[in-house]
Amino acid sequence: MNFVTSPLIAEALALRSALTAALNLDLTRIKVFSGNSMLIGAINNDVQIKEIFGIVKDIPQIASVSVDIPFSFFSRNLNREADELA
Repeated sequence: MNFVTSPLIAEALALRSALTAALNLDLTRIKVFSGNSMLIGAINNDVQIKEIFGIVKDIPQIASVSVDIPFSFFSRNLNREADELA
């Protein structure tokens, strides 16, 4: 993949990739936080977003390998250190 067309797609792909990597490392206690409320809403079935629909559909299937993986919104304003690194 050479490029993505939006930051939302990039974040969804990154989350899916990170989740896959964590499970490949046999990590079973995972909490997922994102500063993108649209992405978290789509994963938690609160909203459907056409441009990331297929990616979002993969995430619960990947997460089902683990007992329970919560997906939570975390405001960038409350997490300045991580936001500065990004």
